[in-house]
Amino acid sequence: MAVTPLCCRSVRVVDSFGRICIIAPMRKLLFIVPVVLLTCALSPEAKAKRIIENGLEDESKTVRVAAARGLAGIDRERSARILSDMLTDADPAVRAAALAALIPHSAQSTELSAALKDLCRDPRPAVRVAAYRNVAAALDTAAKDLLVSGLEDESARVREVAYAALVRFEERDLLRAGLRDRDPLVRIASARALGLLGVAGMSDYMGEEMKRLPPDVLGPAIIMYAELGDTAVLGQLRVLVREAAGELRVDVGEALLILNDRAGVEALENSMESNDPFVRIRATSVLTRHDVPALRARLEAATRDDYVTVAMQAVQALAEHDAENYKNLFAELMEAPKPLLRIAAAAAFLRN
Repeated sequence: MAVTPLCCRSVRVVDSFGRICIIAPMRKLLFIVPVVLLTCALSPEAKAKRIIENGLEDESKTVRVAAARGLAGIDRERSARILSDMLTDADPAVRAAALAALIPHSAQSTELSAALKDLCRDPRPAVRVAAYRNVAAALDTAAKDLLVSGLEDESARVREVAYAALVRFEERDLLRAGLRDRDPLVRIASARALGLLGVAGMSDYMGEEMKRLPPDVLGPAIIMYAELGDTAVLGQLRVLVREAAGELRVDVGEALLILNDRAGVEALENSMESNDPFVRIRATSVLTRHDVPALRARLEAATRDDYVTVAMQAVQALAEHDAENYKNLFAELMEAPKPLLRIAAAAAFLRN
């Protein structure tokens, strides 16, 4: 019986992940091994980790911030440490982005860092807003003093964050002072906080305030109103969601979701198909905060959006609500040409 020479036989090898790879014949081994190592040895999980690590070394600061944020799924402490180091960056946009990425870490922290306290006095309003959002999320009881300081900030958005956060300290007198603030959204945020504490008449107060609001700030006010749970305006919201356009329609749609009314789903679905990328971004952000299973197919399609911010937000929304069932999609998107989308997909894949 003829015996096949050893050099001509196919062989099987088991990689470090327990998978069998066929290599044949052995005389070609030297030429095939590099290919085998690339195709067999790198699991999707290992690939995701490599994408995150490479992102941390990227030339773009935006990419490095995204990678540091995604690192939380691998090493939470290291993620927080890298993001904290970015708080001293000379670019205020980087400081603000790093602060935004640190909010989940702050929500589990029992002590406010000195760097965070300093950034509450940053000369750039956007940085201060992001810093105060971290303070608002922190478990540290010392946050109260910083929030009280924020009530005097020249930025209305800082004051809005501060008043809204004081609800957990039940500071009714301080919140009532906010009803006299010069900015309408700050007044509405204060009324919302008081309403959540059971103070009567706040829905009526907010309703009167909203009658005088310009369209560009009406949407956030409507969402705050909905958070009080008053369903008396459902009829008006259903009419408004049909008549409104752009970002206002998205905000009204979110308000309807908060009130457990599905009339907003169609508005959000239409917004996902808007020609305006800012509308699409806003809609995908709403679907990140609220789970709407009927629109998951829209979110999956949005992961291919030409605007990377929309695609990234869609990935985050799917990961937030049903990460396990979209593992294959995330693995596929790890091949995307844009590094920010690859990082978002890798972080989603690694999500527990």
